[in-house]
This record gives sequence, structure tokens and C-alpha cells, in this order.
Amino acid sequence: MPDLLYYLLAGGAVSAAVIPVFTAYIHRKEEAEGWRATNTILTLFSLCAIVGIVLIVLFAPHLVAIVAPGFGRTLGPEQVLECAGYVRILAPMVIFTVLSAFASGILQAHRHFTAPAVSWMVYNIGVIGGALTGGLLINQTRGDPTGIKAVCVGVLVGAFLLVAVQLPGLVARGFRFRPALDLGHPGVREIIRLFVPYMAGLAFTQIALLWFPTFFGSWFPSGVTSLRYANRLVVLPLGLFGVAISTAVFPTFAERIAAGKIEEFRKTFSATLRGVFFLAVPSAAAILVLAGPMLRLLWRGGEFGESAIAAAEFSLLFYVLSIIGLSGLQIVNRALYSLRDTVTPPLVGVGYTVLIVVLAIALMRTRLQYAAIAAATSVGVTVGMIVLFYFLRRRLGGVCGREIAVSFLRITVASIVLALVAFAVSGWLGRSLGLPTTHFAQSAPVVLRVEAVAPSGTFLTVALQVLASLAAGGVSYLLALRLLGAPEIEAFHSVLRRRRAAPESSPTA
Repeated sequence: MPDLLYYLLAGGAVSAAVIPVFTAYIHRKEEAEGWRATNTILTLFSLCAIVGIVLIVLFAPHLVAIVAPGFGRTLGPEQVLECAGYVRILAPMVIFTVLSAFASGILQAHRHFTAPAVSWMVYNIGVIGGALTGGLLINQTRGDPTGIKAVCVGVLVGAFLLVAVQLPGLVARGFRFRPALDLGHPGVREIIRLFVPYMAGLAFTQIALLWFPTFFGSWFPSGVTSLRYANRLVVLPLGLFGVAISTAVFPTFAERIAAGKIEEFRKTFSATLRGVFFLAVPSAAAILVLAGPMLRLLWRGGEFGESAIAAAEFSLLFYVLSIIGLSGLQIVNRALYSLRDTVTPPLVGVGYTVLIVVLAIALMRTRLQYAAIAAATSVGVTVGMIVLFYFLRRRLGGVCGREIAVSFLRITVASIVLALVAFAVSGWLGRSLGLPTTHFAQSAPVVLRVEAVAPSGTFLTVALQVLASLAAGGVSYLLALRLLGAPEIEAFHSVLRRRRAAPESSPTA
């Protein structure tokens, strides 16, 4: 629930609304007015976050019943109340995540990306610290909830660090927080006008990733857990490539439009989308064929046994296509937002969300069971990306579509080569080291009880299987692209050369 409230109040929508407005103030040399608008927006959204926190604390058990309606049947009322207790502890994190979203948007408008990126790293340090404290020092008896409370406290510490890490960068660029509610300020009105449809458009993606797996998975034993483990492997490349690249390019999109450089905007969009596909498609192919070994490597041991790996693996096989759709959505959405299109993304978001729900309901009674939401999400977000691309192409009168299509075809062929090589190496090492490979099951394995049996192999042998397979597949992917004459290879090398040549202190590094 705190995550959902964060995505509704802030999330990507804040950056989508703040960056174009603040970039325009910077372009006009009117940063003082930009700071006035920022103080009002910060005050307004902080008040909304506080109200939301109070509501979450008061109605936590009812909210758990809404988000995970199947918990009452699969877990029981005591576990529902226990879950509500954790929700109450986590609720205050919303104020920090909302403030962090504003800080990131303002810094990115100034072309400063380091602090926003580092902030989520230190957030994870807080989470990991809470997990280590709860798991190793506190939770000494089976079923003791105190250790999980320590994890929740670690999340709160990490959320506080989100803001603390970015504050020095804001102050260095002239920010001084002065509470205000000047709702008549032109910048405030513009940000609010942009925010509402942006929030509606971007929230659908997050709801598909956060709420739907819990909602549908709660009706099956271990369904939520299996989907969550699979979802983590989907979000990893999405964050590394889709979100990171779209975040970095958004100010450039806004500048091109503000300056009226439409042709440069088209070329930048085309190059960016091709760059995202260059990374997202092979990532999906690698995860598809190495799903089992990757899950075994990342979450092995403890109570995560072989049957739990099989259940999460089954979900992951149907999730992988969503990596491509979600990564592309990040770029196409940002392009439309740069054009101040406040209608198309939300409408398309509603459409593909409805499609996901309908497909999930239709498929959850088949052999897919809890994995139905994974398959529905992959189909829905891919359709959404294609539809948004079509509307963007119509809006601009062309977006170098032939280049994008040819590039995507080359990347797909090379990714198939990657998948075949990686699967072959994984199978060979599996036979040599006595390790399982990815098992393409025909129906969902159901975990009816916790299995405290360690997965097959040792950490080092599974790591060798995964890393060697990825290395062989990666080399084959690059060689295949070179044989196909893909220009993305030279662009990739060019980026690496610039990275090596850029001074460590350079803001563009």
C-alpha cells in the first residue's frame, strides 16, 4: 500500500510534470520562479502524503483485504492482521519517497543524474541492513514476526536516505524550502495540469507490476511469493535500461520540443528506442532460458527450496516478454509527455490495464493459474507500447519507423542466437556439475507448504553455470549483430569510449 500511494502521488508522474516546467524556467533564465513553484508543489504534496499515511494506518486491515483479497482464504485472518501491522510500520515511508521524487525531477532538469541514481542504492542498503538485522540477529525462532518488523524499519531508514542523499545537490543548485501554497502561480498550475494525466498514465504500469500480482496471486497457495520472485527479475533490467535511459533522455526530449527542433527530436527518439531494445530484448532472451538457474542463484537457501524455485520459474517464463514492452513504454510515454500530450498516455493506459485484467481472469482457471497475470501483463504492456508508438508516429508525421523496425528485427535474430548458445552452455554445465537447467513446465507447480530444503548445487557452482552461460550468450549476441551489420554495435562502442575518456568529475560522465 505505501508503494501504491507513492506511485499515485509521485512516482514517474512527478518527474514527467516537473522536468518540462523546470527545464523551461532554466531555458528562460527564470530559476527563481521555478523555485517558488517548487516550494508550493512540495508543500501541497507533502500534505497529501501525510493524509494518505494517516488513512493507511487507520484502515490497514481493510486495505490488505482490497489489495490481496485471497489472503483470507489461503492464509487466514491472523496472517491478514499480521500483514496489516507491517503495512502500518511502513506507511511513513511515503513522505520520504514523495519528497525524493521531487528532488530527482529537479536534479534531472539540471542534468544531474548521479544523486538520484545513488539515492536508490542507499535505499537498498537500508532494506538489506534491516533484513540482515532481522534475519541474523533477531529472528531466532520459527514464526517470530519481530525479524520482519526489523526489515520494515530498515525500509524506513532507506526511505529517509533517499532524501538525505539528494538534499546537498538541491541546496547547491539554489533550493531553499519555504512552505507555501501559492496555487495561483503559473508554474504551479502548469505542473498540476500536467501531473494529473501523467499520474493516470504512468500509474497503470506500476499497478500492473505491484498490485495485480498480489491481487491475482493471493487466490493461490504461494502465488504472491512466486510472482514476486519472478517480478524482481523483470524489474531488474527494466530499471537498469528502460527507466534509467528514459529518465536520462527526458530532459533532452523536453529541450528539443521547447526549442522547436522536431527533426532532432525524431532522431533522438529513434536512437533512444533502438538503444533500449538493444539491451532489453537480449535481457528477455537470457532470462527466458536461464530462469531456473538465475532464481536458484539469487534466492537460494533458507526456506526457498526446489519446489519454490519451480513455481517462481514458471511465472518468470511468462513475464519475460513484458521486459520489452515495459522498456519501450518508458521511452514512448516520455516522448508524448515532452509534446505536452496529456490525453493519449492515460487513455491507452486504461485500455491495456483492462486488457490485462480480462486476460488474467480468463487464464487463471487454466493450467497457468497464478502465472496468468504474468502472461496477461506481457501481452497487455506490449500492446500498449505498440498503440502508443502508433499515436506518436501520427503526431510527429513519422519517427524513423523503418530504422526502428529493421533494428528490432536484427536485435531479435541476434537474441535468438544468444538464447540458443546460453541454453546449450547451461545444459552442458548442468550435466557436468549435477545442476538443473530451466524447466519449461506445461502447468503451474503449486507449493502447498514451505520447503526448508536447500536448492541443488552450491553457490559457486550455480554462479559458474549462470555467469558462463551469460558470457557465452553475450559474446554470441554481439558477434551476431556484427555479422548482421547492426549500427548499434558501433554506437555501443562509442558510448564506452566516451565513458573512458570522460573525466570522473564531469557531470556528463
